[in-house]
Amino acid sequence: MRAAAYVRSSKDRADISCATQLRALEKLAQAKGLTIVETFEDAVQRGSTEDRPAFQRLVAAIKRRDRGWTHLLAYDTSRIARGRFIAQAFKRECARYHVDILYVKLPETDPISAVILEAVFEAMDQVHSMMSRDKAIAGMAENVRRGFRAGGRAPWGYDLHHEPTGAMRDGRPVLKSRLVPNAESERARAYLTARAAGTPRARIVRDLGIKLSPSTLIGIEWNALAYAGITVWNRHADKRERGAGRAKRRDRTEWHITEGTHEALITRAQAEAILAQLETSRIGQAVSNARRAMSHYLLSELLYAPDGRRWIGAGRYYRLRGVDGGRGKWVRAEPLERAVLAKVRADLRSPKFIARLLEAIRASAVESDQATPIRAEIARLTKRKARAAELALGEGGETFAQMVGELSRQIAALEREAAALTAEDEAGRSLRELTPGQLRESLLALEDDQALVAALQRIVLDPATNRAELLYRLSVASPKGYDRWTAGIVGSVIELVA
Repeated sequence: MRAAAYVRSSKDRADISCATQLRALEKLAQAKGLTIVETFEDAVQRGSTEDRPAFQRLVAAIKRRDRGWTHLLAYDTSRIARGRFIAQAFKRECARYHVDILYVKLPETDPISAVILEAVFEAMDQVHSMMSRDKAIAGMAENVRRGFRAGGRAPWGYDLHHEPTGAMRDGRPVLKSRLVPNAESERARAYLTARAAGTPRARIVRDLGIKLSPSTLIGIEWNALAYAGITVWNRHADKRERGAGRAKRRDRTEWHITEGTHEALITRAQAEAILAQLETSRIGQAVSNARRAMSHYLLSELLYAPDGRRWIGAGRYYRLRGVDGGRGKWVRAEPLERAVLAKVRADLRSPKFIARLLEAIRASAVESDQATPIRAEIARLTKRKARAAELALGEGGETFAQMVGELSRQIAALEREAAALTAEDEAGRSLRELTPGQLRESLLALEDDQALVAALQRIVLDPATNRAELLYRLSVASPKGYDRWTAGIVGSVIELVA
């Protein structure tokens, strides 16, 4: 009668501590005649996501035949998750692998009543999560309206100036921060002004003597609205949304934008010009390739552990930090890189690999007209623009003139997106006609080390088994000369010498 214990605390100050939960679980184990042989602890982790280190290790442990326990103890249903779908999926996994879940705060009843109670508790957990999120967003919005920072570090060219709010917490004054220009503000102003005018990044860096990396400068440009005195939040999609196929950044319509929150270094028009340049470029891939090119570790930006931790280059090794202060793991860089390159070359020459990749390409190649709904939206906005242009001639014309300008920018962006999707549709139809010989010829052009590594999306190296899984994302030329990133991801496993 062995059991594992899972405890989780959140960032909520009123939340129950992990230590308190463990004491309660030990009492429950004693009452049930169980011995706790393994503990999984997530400190300061939200229950609304499954992206928690200990929770992921727990899920993996449940699937192991040699785990050595048959029961899982938790304080209440909210410790497992504050999302019903996460909780239900987790319970299905436990049932599949014959693990019984026991809760301290769930009363013991007959099986039918237990199902109803669990469903009610899980629904309440999700409601609590949604209400907490709404309160946090409302509080953040109010802070932003008052000119305070919404969180995070100060952008380049600004410092955080902390001010007391008059409130006290744990005997200390509660502070909020504002952005104030610093000694680098003039150089930041000059850089962004030149970028808004279309001056190449490399020339500005040389002329101004800027020492920041290309990827840092690109991040600064994506944050251009902040330099126009505007606070923007809710820009980035969370990890669950990215996993569902969404882009890293949310659609512009979902952003929360508040103007005049701090001193501006550039105008709103200049900031919009910078964003327009970024939105029409393949900047993401360029940044990834640039980072790898700047690093003397060939697998930099690619190497991860199964739980999502990054392997970092250190001397002649790649290093994985330990969990919760535990011992880390070191792998020699040269043998690992040599093994990965050898495997990639072998895969690209393998008929079996070619067949799998071709199947993935054909499955991902679109046939429908993706631009149709965007063209409909363009037509709708064009009508709104025409109406606003008429109203701009009458009383209150300045407001409607601004609306015409904003609608013009939206229409231009949608027209670029429609053109790109039309080209992608054509490329998709062409790629469905690819033959194995044409695909093999395209892949054999990848010969040098950097090109081979660029064919990989991620390498998952398990420190426990020294097994590495290679995940590919290849750019393939279509028969009619188009180029398209395939959506297919093909895995390949290699065994490494410890």
